[in-house]
Amino acid sequence: MAEYVVDSTGDNAAHGVDLIEGDEPAVRMIVHGDLPATIDHDGRTWARTGDAEDQGDDAPPIAVYRPV
Repeated sequence: MAEYVVDSTGDNAAHGVDLIEGDEPAVRMIVHGDLPATIDHDGRTWARTGDAEDQGDDAPPIAVYRPV
């Protein structure tokens, strides 16, 4: 799984994001600042679903984005 960093506001707060499409492996990203409604990656636009993947008690949830 590759990791990418998106800097949406220059803020130091970081959020995990998974770009998910069907059964393909997720692309995990780290977003600094507020989570945007959409992310452009690899020539495609991905929209935030409102879903999150639980990473357990010691980690914040990972926001889920799917292709538009």
